[in-house]
Amino acid sequence: MRKLIGRILGGVLVAAFAGSLFMVSEIPRIESMSQLGELLLSQSDIAYEDGQGGQSMLAEVMGGEEYFYGSGKAETEQALVLAENERENQGDEENARSSADRISGDVYNQNSAQTLNQPTGNTDGVRTSNVYVEKLKNTLDTKYLWKKFYIVDSTTSVTKDLFDVKTLLETQLTMSKKKGKKQILIYHTHGASEYFSDSRKNKIEDSIVGVGTELAKELEKKGYGVYHDTKRYDLINGKLERSLAYNNALEGVQAIKSQYPDMEVLIDLHRDSVGQGKHTYTTIYGKKTAIVMFFNGMSRNKTGPISYLYNSNLQSNLAFSLQLKCKAMEYYDGFTKPIYLKGYRYNLHLARRALLIELGNENNTVQEAKNAAAPLADVLDKVLSGKG
Repeated sequence: MRKLIGRILGGVLVAAFAGSLFMVSEIPRIESMSQLGELLLSQSDIAYEDGQGGQSMLAEVMGGEEYFYGSGKAETEQALVLAENERENQGDEENARSSADRISGDVYNQNSAQTLNQPTGNTDGVRTSNVYVEKLKNTLDTKYLWKKFYIVDSTTSVTKDLFDVKTLLETQLTMSKKKGKKQILIYHTHGASEYFSDSRKNKIEDSIVGVGTELAKELEKKGYGVYHDTKRYDLINGKLERSLAYNNALEGVQAIKSQYPDMEVLIDLHRDSVGQGKHTYTTIYGKKTAIVMFFNGMSRNKTGPISYLYNSNLQSNLAFSLQLKCKAMEYYDGFTKPIYLKGYRYNLHLARRALLIELGNENNTVQEAKNAAAPLADVLDKVLSGKG
């Protein structure tokens, strides 16, 4: 009883304190105020059950989120992208620690590298019926979609209205090839920090950037004009600085897009991190090939949309990754993991066909990663051309 009364009194005191702040006409927009408000709310029953949401609730009492995020649009965008960088970096170790629970490839019943080592039977890229894809198309069942095609990170949440299966599968994403025009951009937010098990030190061709070069070549063979941006956005003044990588990538990609107005596909190519001892690959065209994972930033936390990370292209982004996933399962079974959904945005708001791809991991060899370029380009072409 004392504990209950204490919580009630605590809530009343916090509300009174917030109200008194509201009456002050000028309050400096400083981070410590935000932290204080969130701390107070998190210690009372006014906060959400999991302790989250305190900042947004206090902001509402005090006149809106603008209090916390600055008044200028440019300032706001920069601050939010920086926050997104920091949150993603904090998640890297968590992702590595939880890698044992991840699903590798299209093996849904067991996490078995040995299974993935076997030839897929699809070495010539010929379409075969895939039981999971067929069931999805026949049932249009959202719960089945979530269960078999996605991994949902703890930072985010999903709702049925965002995952209407028929809409996602039928969204028009084809585009005409324009000779002499750059239509596809490949870039690397973490190009300076993502290498492979046998990469030579400081050799950019042995990093994820070198894999991007191979992907660009394979897409060019398909008739697309490709711009490969080899800038390593996490390398600043000669030093590795992942906390600013998405800021830099945002500016770089926007500049390239303004230079090439026909650019319709944006691919941020990464290398995954899974921890030691997980050397997973599949066999395609008789070659050991690193596995691919498509990734979507949901612009949502556990409780709903993150309004200041709004993505007008979210539905198209989700449709693009799902259509690619289905094609990969039909043509190169075992080549892809389930799509990973995480809470933030990752610059995917910049285009309808914006894509973040995690290709291979730190335990794959350079050659295994580069071997993934041809089947990945083939899957991209099948969705973009509508043929296949």
